[in-house]
Amino acid sequence: MKANYLNNNIYRLITPPCVAILVYLLMLLIFDRLAEISNNFSPEELIFLIVVTAILFESYRFWLIKTDKIKALEKSKLLKSSVVYTGSLLITIGIVYLFFAIYFRFVIGISEFSAELISFLIIFTLVGILFHLFYLSIRFLDRQNSLLLEKEEMNRKNIEFELEVFKNKLNPDFLYESLESVISLIRKDNVESAEKYIDHLALFYRRILGNRYSEIITLEEEKLKIDEYLKLRNYNYSDNLIVNWNLDELKNIHVVPNMILQTIQLIEYCQQVDINTKLEIQIDQSEDHLLFSFLSSERLTPLPKFKKMKEAIQKALSFYTDLQLNWKRVDNHIQMSIPKINIED
Repeated sequence: MKANYLNNNIYRLITPPCVAILVYLLMLLIFDRLAEISNNFSPEELIFLIVVTAILFESYRFWLIKTDKIKALEKSKLLKSSVVYTGSLLITIGIVYLFFAIYFRFVIGISEFSAELISFLIIFTLVGILFHLFYLSIRFLDRQNSLLLEKEEMNRKNIEFELEVFKNKLNPDFLYESLESVISLIRKDNVESAEKYIDHLALFYRRILGNRYSEIITLEEEKLKIDEYLKLRNYNYSDNLIVNWNLDELKNIHVVPNMILQTIQLIEYCQQVDINTKLEIQIDQSEDHLLFSFLSSERLTPLPKFKKMKEAIQKALSFYTDLQLNWKRVDNHIQMSIPKINIED
């Protein structure tokens, strides 16, 4: 047990006196009338009961710890329970009989005490059962908490893994299209444009790889990456993919690496944009969100992939905030909001 209350010194000091007092009062009620309890109360007897209870509880503790270390008992819960409870019962009978026999014969001087002994045996057997039930309940709760902690740890690691994948994700479709663009420029003998395109492509992926170990980056760093991306895409779109940054102090806004890039790719994926159709994205901000808006020109796209792209952005956000990504249509415009990541001082 991780939370082993058996070894807790406070528990070991407080429990025996409390239980002994209850046992002593119970015995007084059994053998005396209620009105005579105050007259028959004996501090010496109470101290004796406290000592016996403490020895009994320490014996239980020792027995439970020892049985937990026996590997052979782990194979069968029934066998382990039988050994634990049988041993505890024998401990109870042995300690109670030994100490009370010594007390009655040599301290009080009574030779016939079978009725009292049986009563104490019954009461302490019940006390032993309650002790073990409490032990089992604590152990069960501890295991449940351990399972919950393991589950939370597994979820945390999964989120961290997904976040790492998100940050380092290279869009294979974009890479394939980029290589096709380079080949097309070379075939047209446009070597100068091909060289510029390769330079932008190399710089774009260099910026992605440069952020792969960063949990968050400034929007200014993300914008440098997006600027290179737009230059690459606009070779095919004739500068019809436009992003207007209506923001101040990009250094003070933080995002997960590639989040804004993948948001723009999401918009590009589901909206019409080519050499004849312009897609102009406005990026603004509110107190808690980055706001994206653009004129709707939706094209037919596979819905599962669209949902998967949105979920990837939301999972990356969920590592830092409980706020949700929102996507809605307002008249003929689409508005999208992404929660900001606040960095505490």
